[in-house]
Amino acid sequence: MILDNKINNQEVIILDGATGSEIARWGAPMDSAAWCGVANKTHPDIVRQVHEEYILAGADIITANTFSTSRHVLASAGLADETVSINARAVELAREAINNVSPERPVAIAGSMSNMTAWIPGTVSPDPRFIPTPEEEFNNYQEIAQTLAKSGVDLILMEMMRDIDKSSLAISAAVETGLPVWIGTSCTLRDDGSVSAWDQHFEEPAERLSPNHFKEEDRSYDTLIEAMLSFQPQVMGVMHSTIETTNVALQILFAHWQGLVMAYAETSSEVRRGISQKVEPAIFATHCRNWVENGVQIIGGCCGTTIEHIHAMVDELSDIIGVRH
Repeated sequence: MILDNKINNQEVIILDGATGSEIARWGAPMDSAAWCGVANKTHPDIVRQVHEEYILAGADIITANTFSTSRHVLASAGLADETVSINARAVELAREAINNVSPERPVAIAGSMSNMTAWIPGTVSPDPRFIPTPEEEFNNYQEIAQTLAKSGVDLILMEMMRDIDKSSLAISAAVETGLPVWIGTSCTLRDDGSVSAWDQHFEEPAERLSPNHFKEEDRSYDTLIEAMLSFQPQVMGVMHSTIETTNVALQILFAHWQGLVMAYAETSSEVRRGISQKVEPAIFATHCRNWVENGVQIIGGCCGTTIEHIHAMVDELSDIIGVRH
């Protein structure tokens, strides 16, 4: 992989910021059920431009827009039969971005995989019409993993791994490709200071959940980490979690895992039960520096993190990584 030298030399690796929310901010409408994946087909120029801007900001890795492009998610937008082409196009757009603005500097492409389901329009609750059987779900994960691999991604980034059963299906499909697998876990900081696997009921405002939204069993973050470690990933990390949560979760992760660690927190304005908590770029950058100084080697941002946030982060880390832009 083109990042091997940086990894072996223990250099800090810059991951990009949010993909879906940034594509939306740049003007691509989001599908009410399948979110950002449809943009590869409808607004490819915006997808490509977001990648280009992250590269220009200093990213060593850009994340293909494939978080919500599994067959059972795209089915909700009437695009199930275009699953392979939409995923292949996502990687192609990322490659075009690299060729356009950074043909000389090595930049890796991460293929994103999640266990996102199709949403009931107007909510973030699973639409029962598009929930696959476990066998169908695994087959769909295999399809996206193999498509990403054939399209030329450098690694597969497992995003929002927050349960064990569905996450294990997705990770197993990724491991089959033989590519490096990086696992991003998501978690929730409870009122008592404990950390659990990411809890949608706790994190999302009630109006974004359907009345009959199924509440998953609470699971400790330690239990989630131990289950993920069984897949022997190249990297483990904390992502799509608030900055406050990430601070605590990283301590737990370091206690369980001695390998490479990544962190990319969310900076959304709507987090923690709908409470407004927009994180400005300078504040985000300060936290990122603290995480790097405490052992994080791969650093970036998740939902709400803009290109401006990544610029600020790279500037904050310039004495460690050198000037990137």
